[in-house]
Amino acid sequence: MAEEAIFVDADSTLLLKKAVAKNLYSKKVDQLKISEILEISQPMVSNYCSSNDKIPKNILDLAEKISNKIITGKSAVFHTCVSFDNETFEGNFYVARKNEIISDESNYVVDNLTEAFLLLKDRDIGGLVPEVKINIAMSKGKADSNEDVAAFLNGLIIADDKVTGTNGIRFGKSKHLSFLLLYLKRYLNVNAIMNIAYIKDIDKTSFNYGYLSKDFKLKNNEKNVDILLHKGDFGIEPCAYVLGADAVDVAEKVIKLSEEIL
Repeated sequence: MAEEAIFVDADSTLLLKKAVAKNLYSKKVDQLKISEILEISQPMVSNYCSSNDKIPKNILDLAEKISNKIITGKSAVFHTCVSFDNETFEGNFYVARKNEIISDESNYVVDNLTEAFLLLKDRDIGGLVPEVKINIAMSKGKADSNEDVAAFLNGLIIADDKVTGTNGIRFGKSKHLSFLLLYLKRYLNVNAIMNIAYIKDIDKTSFNYGYLSKDFKLKNNEKNVDILLHKGDFGIEPCAYVLGADAVDVAEKVIKLSEEIL
């Protein structure tokens, strides 16, 4: 998630801390608390507060803004930023992790997951709902880590055996599905996965299936598989995983599967 950040040049950093210290002190914040907030010693805070350095108006304005946020309970953390661009960065910006920057491909993944949710919404998938949270994960084409895999935050919301809602979509959040999907991408042409309940009569469906070992590795060398079964282990519920080219493909397979096992 993008967070607000204030950039100042290196020469202004010390002046900004002095201005913040003075501002907080004027707002009746004691020097010990200021030292904790700015991560400096209390004598240094005392030195800042008694300083007669001339501070530019733009720095004073920033200090006022920062101090007001601190007073309302926000945490202020001072970092050093190293840029390899000749452009000077000063003022307010929003910063985000690399995986959260919405590129065209990231946007496609999010849109596809959203479409998959809408396909499943209000459908009865009672026979496929596991004891654990149910989720769909989808990766970018060339995924290197779970930061390249998006899923529904805290899983899909299920009520009365129907998919009813979500808490949004995030990259890098579904660790188990991300780990498994990244592993399977090495061997299969797959970009999306959904966990569902174990299917006892899988051979009575029209889907190609295979099995995972206890440590979630492919048991055989299947190359054309729609569903992978895991028989469970101590503390691990038996489950199944529906695979697809994308999240919509997975959702369509789940809908068809739910109809076939009725």
